[in-house]
Amino acid sequence: MEEPVEHHHFLVQAPVPAVDVDGLAVVTVGTAIFGLVSVVFAFAYDWLAANGHGIWLQVSVSGFVLGLIGLAYCWNRRRRRRAADR
Repeated sequence: MEEPVEHHHFLVQAPVPAVDVDGLAVVTVGTAIFGLVSVVFAFAYDWLAANGHGIWLQVSVSGFVLGLIGLAYCWNRRRRRRAADR
């Protein structure tokens, strides 16, 4: 009887633990950046609209709002993971 052939894969994931398991740091930084950019674009809206870039404010505000939703999700996920670890 033949022994099974061992398969070697090109892509092997390194056994490195995740730095930020719940993603809260990344979402917080992204939301803060979108918020700051929204404030800057709000002050410069007249110039943006005159040059045909008025939608940039809407995009930055949308990113900020979606970031707030992401923050709520990540906080809830962190809370559930910590409760499960107890």
